[in-house]
Amino acid sequence: MATSQHLARPPLWTAQLPLQEDGTHRIRRLLIANRGEISCRVIKTCRLLDIISIAIYADEDANSRHVSDADHAVNLGSMDQLAGNPFLNIPLLIKTATDAGANAIHPGYGYLSENSQFADAVRAAGILFIGPSSTAMSTLGDKRKAKEYLAEHEPTIPLIPGWTGGDEQEMDFDELDRQAESIGYPIMIKASAGGGGKGMRVVHEASTLRAELERAQSESQRSFGSSECILEKYIEAGKHVEVQIIGDSHGTVLSLWERDCSVQRRHQKVIEETPCRWLSQEQREAMCAAAVRIGKLLAYENAGTVEFILDIRTGKFYFLEVNARLQVEHPITEECTGVDIVSIQLFVAVGGNLAEVPQLQRIPQNGHAIECRLCAEDPIRDFAPQHGLIRLWSESSPASRRDVRFETALDSGTRVSIYFDSMIAKIVVWAPTRSMAIEKMARTLAETACIGPATNQLFLQSCLLHEGFRRPDYTTSFVPENIETLLKNPYAASLGTPLSYLSVIPSIFLRDFKARATSRAERQIFGSIRRSFRNQRFDKINLPCDIVTAYDAKEGSDTNPHVCFWGFEPQTSAMSYTVQVAPLTVIDSEETKDGVEPVGPNAATKTYNALSASVRQSALPDAASLKVRVHDIEVRNQGNWRTGLIRISIDGKTLVAHVASAANDDEPDVGGSTNVFVHLPALGAPVDYRCYSVLAYFESLRHVMGGGDAASSKVINAPMPCKVLRVLKKNGEAVKTGELVMVVESMKMEITISAGREGKFETSVKEGDAVDEGVVLCTLE
Repeated sequence: MATSQHLARPPLWTAQLPLQEDGTHRIRRLLIANRGEISCRVIKTCRLLDIISIAIYADEDANSRHVSDADHAVNLGSMDQLAGNPFLNIPLLIKTATDAGANAIHPGYGYLSENSQFADAVRAAGILFIGPSSTAMSTLGDKRKAKEYLAEHEPTIPLIPGWTGGDEQEMDFDELDRQAESIGYPIMIKASAGGGGKGMRVVHEASTLRAELERAQSESQRSFGSSECILEKYIEAGKHVEVQIIGDSHGTVLSLWERDCSVQRRHQKVIEETPCRWLSQEQREAMCAAAVRIGKLLAYENAGTVEFILDIRTGKFYFLEVNARLQVEHPITEECTGVDIVSIQLFVAVGGNLAEVPQLQRIPQNGHAIECRLCAEDPIRDFAPQHGLIRLWSESSPASRRDVRFETALDSGTRVSIYFDSMIAKIVVWAPTRSMAIEKMARTLAETACIGPATNQLFLQSCLLHEGFRRPDYTTSFVPENIETLLKNPYAASLGTPLSYLSVIPSIFLRDFKARATSRAERQIFGSIRRSFRNQRFDKINLPCDIVTAYDAKEGSDTNPHVCFWGFEPQTSAMSYTVQVAPLTVIDSEETKDGVEPVGPNAATKTYNALSASVRQSALPDAASLKVRVHDIEVRNQGNWRTGLIRISIDGKTLVAHVASAANDDEPDVGGSTNVFVHLPALGAPVDYRCYSVLAYFESLRHVMGGGDAASSKVINAPMPCKVLRVLKKNGEAVKTGELVMVVESMKMEITISAGREGKFETSVKEGDAVDEGVVLCTLE
């Protein structure tokens, strides 16, 4: 129920740990067997409870914020060590905790958080495990065992039609095929041991069952250490609704209400909210009561989440699984209930009795909260994971951050690594109503600058502002059914300034920096000479002029080139300019001279000559004359790149932009450009601009136009740093266009490599090889 007024809310209620007989806490030093933002989250509660926090990290994660946030941090070595992923190495983690003097371990989520062997090993070492019993983990944390157990012991819990079977790797595939036909397509293959969309595939027809099963098993084995999978009927008009539960060792199990997690891509959640506005109060209470019954059945201890699929056509809900750990989306439950769930985890782990806590006897569900997962992935390329340097991370301004949480372990200057999940940050907002929460989240996302790898930032805003999301009956099909609309910028039509005019922003950023870089000594020598002076001062071609393009990641090339032709810099401090902005069109092949068509490099030369003549005549075709005023500009060096904040007016309309350059090169090589990333809150996401001098642009154009057709290349290069999982063809084997030739992994996601042309397959890489971006994976002769 929403509050009537948006009053200042108190901080989350934090459960105080019961004391031992000697007056001390049982948990004194807690090791977090995880990394990234969840480690930061646990560290925050440790500080509130005066518990010493111990972080772990790999070499590739040394700059993560959780390393500096913790009281102590231990390096586990490289992710590529012979023993494998150190975050999955149980003996190493136990030894690390023992050596660090930790008397408790919090597993976070992912990795070993639902591994009963890890929980047993922790307890056998005399260390307190912050999580449920290994029995509850093995029974409810595994999808197969959970369904079998509930069917036998609690038949009142509705189960989705499916088949749990045996280990598909050892069974007859024909039996699996028969079971899938019996259930009826479409079906869902799910990893039995994990979640987060890993090891999950929807199969629409029998012909693809074997291939999808193999991929699901492979991904499940690498993510959770088990390849076991189950089959389920895929409900096409379903909502993914989950219930947060918490249990103690005294038999009490409480519900902290539900969350709607139906906005998903690749069967992974990207937007979650609470409450689920589609549910009636009667349905809500029935679902939460079912979750509590499941928890009590096994005397569940600690935090857990019971997941259901809700068929909106019938109103019925079905049990999916139990996540025997803390969930990624737990902050939205905290915001609406007002309780610190991590503190309750610690409270029950040391024997606390939930029935004796007054604050938990009637748990509220106030207002509405939304969480968005900001991920390094490119929506226009099927959400392919991205990696690289975050040149600028700037959270929305403090004035607009009331009831807003940013949960991240990254910052300006850190890297998104191929070794870890692609999530950069969780952004959480609370508001009295759902409509207000949607508006606040969209505004917060737009005002947050994340410049570096491509992200789903604009895609998230498109989802929030889509009319289909405004209706509470959206389902897990929301993204695939609306994908074309969701890939468009929802703000472009209402910007009020033509997009082409924005080219002046990267241009002025670079010019301002170069002006500032001129040393005082140099300026003293020619102090009376204005900047941009040329000996042929009346030749207009010597006036400041840039060519700015917008880089299209999907096409892999520059697009929409515009000429920015600047007037002389003023002698006043007002920083006011008159700028001509004109589209640049390469002269097409229909225009000829002496019967020779200006194709390739000749066309570039002809276009350059035409541009020079237009500049000298002050008659750029289709030019717009803009009044530009720079109100404020800040430029900072960050390593070998620059960042800044610009407040600028273009024809009277004021815009604010975060800016970051790709490198600190004053003058690019001939034919080269300088990348400038511009984040405009008015557009909701960064734009990748390329700034050229006039000569540099035409040199690059001559090179491109004189080259061959890139699409006909015989070479397939690694799209990003990755590990080769499978080589599907043999050397010398003929392949057809579109055939799969390899499967690689990057950032915990499998990526298929297909042939772009017919040819004879040849490769020198082997399964298990780690390769850098751009390395030749194979050739097609």
